[in-house]
Amino acid sequence: MPRYTYRCESCNEVFEVSHGMFFEQERCIKCHASNCLIKIPVFSIKKEPIESSSPPGRIVDQFIKDAKKDLKKQKTDLASETINK
Repeated sequence: MPRYTYRCESCNEVFEVSHGMFFEQERCIKCHASNCLIKIPVFSIKKEPIESSSPPGRIVDQFIKDAKKDLKKQKTDLASETINK
């Protein structure tokens, strides 16, 4: 079952509860107040390591070099275009 995190506006208690995805927790487990719970969204981020034999500085330098080359080519292409009026 998925775990959901709730915060009670009445007592500010934060707690986790396991239940089905269509069930809504109605009462605080600490103060037992009802209609005062806020479901807190939980985000999980997976970061996978980048496997590279080059140090980051060289990768950035190569990217800059390639970007400059592309920019130079685009400038040349634009300069050779004629505007038809």
